[in-house]
Amino acid sequence: MIDNRKQLEAQLSAMLDGELSDADRAAVEALIQADAQARAQAEMLKSVDDFGRLHFADLLKEPVSLDLVRSIKTASEPRRAVRLPKAGPSRPRIKPTLNVVIASSLLMFALGAGAGYMFASRPQMTTYADLAGDPNKAWLDDVVSNYRLFSRQSRHLVEVPAAESAHIVDWLMATTGVSFRIPDLRSEDLEFVGARLYSAGGRPVGQLVYRNRDAEVIAISFAKSLTPSDADMQEVIRDDIGLVVWHGQQASYVLTGPSSDAYLDGLAGKIAGII
Repeated sequence: MIDNRKQLEAQLSAMLDGELSDADRAAVEALIQADAQARAQAEMLKSVDDFGRLHFADLLKEPVSLDLVRSIKTASEPRRAVRLPKAGPSRPRIKPTLNVVIASSLLMFALGAGAGYMFASRPQMTTYADLAGDPNKAWLDDVVSNYRLFSRQSRHLVEVPAAESAHIVDWLMATTGVSFRIPDLRSEDLEFVGARLYSAGGRPVGQLVYRNRDAEVIAISFAKSLTPSDADMQEVIRDDIGLVVWHGQQASYVLTGPSSDAYLDGLAGKIAGII
């Protein structure tokens, strides 16, 4: 029989964690049914536990920043393992009390709020919410949808192969009204595969398609610009797709590739100087 409040708190916490034996669990459940105070305390502990789990789950849903993706992609080789001294005798496990559970839940909530604030306040990161007022958002959405679909193709990755480069330039210039050159990116370990034509935001869009050493697709999309020239480049992450967006005098450009590629921004800078 549970005879004091502290023991009751420990037993209730252990029950929520699934650490009681069948006999102890049956005793606690019987006490909850018979004792209104124990029942109220059990309900409070359960609500605190649910609160902590909910906010911890929300924290796990936070988007991964481009800086973090890059740091993982470019991380140096791990150090050799070092043998640690053997651990001493294990200490007896201390069962959490109600105060510990409440404090832990509040800490998780504070961490989640802090992480959300940091992600929202980073000036170098651009999200789709930031582009909500941009008149080019509709065409950018279509660029992402197109890349997600065609980049998974193998035999039909392009409409016109790279061997017909002269035709690609004439074809896309006549259709989009944008003058361009096909960038030679072999120094960046990118192979030019060919070109495609599609519609985005109600405008014809030309697309130059490349592959890297990992057979990942890197694409350059361009269309007549609806905004004045803007030399600044914007980096956007949409799930597993990374984009770098910029505007020239007559055209808008988007470099598209896997969000794990840590060099998209540098590559976009080089392309902007060639295309």
